[in-house]
Amino acid sequence: MAFPQLAEANRRPFAVRDDNNPWENEMSTGEEKPTGSIIIGCDHAAYGLKEKIKEVLAAVGFTVEDVGAFGEASVDYPDFGKKVASGVSRGDFDRGILICGTGIGMSMVANKYKNVRAALCAEPFSASMSRRHNDANILVLGSRVTGEALALNIVDTWLHTPFEGGRHQVRLDKFSHLGKCAEDK
Repeated sequence: MAFPQLAEANRRPFAVRDDNNPWENEMSTGEEKPTGSIIIGCDHAAYGLKEKIKEVLAAVGFTVEDVGAFGEASVDYPDFGKKVASGVSRGDFDRGILICGTGIGMSMVANKYKNVRAALCAEPFSASMSRRHNDANILVLGSRVTGEALALNIVDTWLHTPFEGGRHQVRLDKFSHLGKCAEDK
């Protein structure tokens, strides 16, 4: 396998850390457990994965607001992306999780909202960097491209990785202004 780290990550359960794993070498020791409320939504393709993530989040102490989908009947992903992104955009939730078949559609929807920094992550390193450097407040996953164990590892990494601030905050401040550029004449 070209990326043995991914194979290893795919076998580890949620909230288990391996300090020798290069994907996780900058993560929290696990002494600080993140808590709070998370808003989560998915389309029909990701219903099963959303249910598993929701179950694990609740088991480790998060309050989870589930905005659907509530089954595997075909639905339109923008309806659920809108609910999660607007909840984070308004400040009702500090973080959200969106899941669809590839994660691409949900990412596109979420990033249209003010104050939303949605990151589509397919492995733990991107999840860590999305928090460390970009202060991502919505994690997006693709259920058809990311297995359950790996998805749980990505969620764990994302939740336990703090924003570094500093030079990255300066960049985020510039990034936040970009939404206003279209209005500039």
